[in-house]
Parts: sequence; structure tokens; C-alpha cells
Amino acid sequence: MFAVILRILNFGLQNFWRNIWLSVVTVTVISLSLFSVSALGVLTVLSNQALSKLEEKIDIAVYLKPELKDEQIQVVKNDATTISGVKSIDLVTPEQALVSFREREKDNPLIAESLLLLGNNPLGASLIIKASSQEGYQNILKELQTNRFMQYIQDTHLDDYSRVISSVQNITGKIKNMAGIVSLLFILITLLMVFNTIRINIYTHREEIGIMRLVGASSWFIRAPFWVESVIYALLATLVTAVIFFPLLSFIQPYVAEFFNGFSFNLVEYFKDRSWWFFGAQFIGAVLLNILASTIAMRKYLKV
Repeated sequence: MFAVILRILNFGLQNFWRNIWLSVVTVTVISLSLFSVSALGVLTVLSNQALSKLEEKIDIAVYLKPELKDEQIQVVKNDATTISGVKSIDLVTPEQALVSFREREKDNPLIAESLLLLGNNPLGASLIIKASSQEGYQNILKELQTNRFMQYIQDTHLDDYSRVISSVQNITGKIKNMAGIVSLLFILITLLMVFNTIRINIYTHREEIGIMRLVGASSWFIRAPFWVESVIYALLATLVTAVIFFPLLSFIQPYVAEFFNGFSFNLVEYFKDRSWWFFGAQFIGAVLLNILASTIAMRKYLKV
């Protein structure tokens, strides 16, 4: 059995080298397919990180009516904590709001004079709400606009928050869809390329295949070298993709760091930590696709 396996591997390597330029083209096409899948992975990671950072930066500021008493403010806060998707709620008292307002407008003497004329604090309390996920924001926004809460709310910018989150989700969704279509196109091209490569190799080795039949070689023994060839294509394409992938990540990392200004996110380290899983999955996928294409080609052109 060991000798048979060695012969099969040897025949598979011979198939690869005899049509080396065709093999190079096939590996190149498969590499492009894997690279498009890798690019889709990068876009997915970046969009998820962007949404995550957006969720960390965005909070829902709910400005309550100034006439509310402390007991009523506490009731509103307690009710808000029961909303599904709420991660945390910070209460800003009217006194804290006035201090922040004065600090913001310290260079505006008209504002300071107006506050003196009023004599009392015109500002009410506010709730700063953070959600546990992007879906949580949508649920919180919807719940805050019900009569249960609107009777206590003086002002809010709920629609602005909703538009920001929806815009980010729409943009990332469109990018993923476009990248997915490109990846699917390359996968179809890969199937056709491997199919034609195996078909040409079958034609090139038709005399050897005929001799194998005459000496009683099994169908499995004749087919196996073409499967080995398919695995070689997948392995080389995965290696080529990995070799190109990380230098490109290093090139775009400064732009990623600039985009995530204020947050620490290293795209290169992220994929290095997951490289075995990331490229291992691509290799297995490429092997399965190549074996599928070669099996179809053999079934149609290899009568064994």
C-alpha cells in the first residue's frame, strides 16, 4: 500500500510538471480566488470592528424635562434599565449639566449673562444610555419613543442616532455583498480552470492511461493522481495567497490605524493570530473545489 501511495504521488507530481505553464496559470487563478475570499474576510473584520467602535463611541442622550423631581428622574432611569439591549445608563443631574454647559460656553459672555438673569438652573437631568449591541440601539430607540417615556422627555436626537447606525450597517452590507459576488465569480472561474486543466492532462496522458488499463490498473489508481494534482494546486495557491496577503496587510495597516483613530487595532496581528485557521479553511475549501472540478472532468473524459 505504501508503494502504491508513492506511485500515485509521483504520477500526480508528473502531471503537474509536464504542463507546467498550464499549472502556473491554474495556481494563479486559484490564488486570485483565495485572495478575493481573503479580502472579503478583511472587509468583514474591518466592518465589524467599525461597528464595535461606533457602538463604544455612540450613546443615546435623553434630555428630561427640567420640572421633573428627583424621584421621577430615578423612576425614569429605573424603567429605562428594563429595556432590552441596554448595557449601561449614566445619570447627569441638572447641576452637572449646568457645570458642563458653562464650561462649554465659557468664551461666550452672552450665555453667562443670560444665566445670571435667569437666576435658576434652566437645565434638566439627562440619561446617557449605551447599548450592548447594534441591534440593541434600534430596540432602545423604538422603546424611548413610546408614551411610556416621551411624557418625561424634553428633547432628544433619537433620529440622528438611528440614521448613523443604519448608514453604517447599509454601507458595510453593500461592501460585503459586492465582495461576496466577486468571490463567487472567482470561485466559478476556478472550477472551470481546474476542470479544463484536468481535461487537458487526461488528453496528454491518454497513452499512459491506456497502458494502465491494459495491465489491469484499477479505476481508483488511475483517478488518484489527478486528485493529487488538484491538492497540489490548492496547496500552492494557499501558500501564494499567504505570502502576498501579509505584506499587503502591513501596507494598509497605517491607513487602518488612521481610520480607527483613538482605538488600538492592529490588522496584521489580528490575522497572524488566526492565520492557521484562516488559511487552513481556505486550503480545505480550495481542495474540495478542485477535487469537485477534477471529478467532474474525469467522469466526463476518463472512461474508467
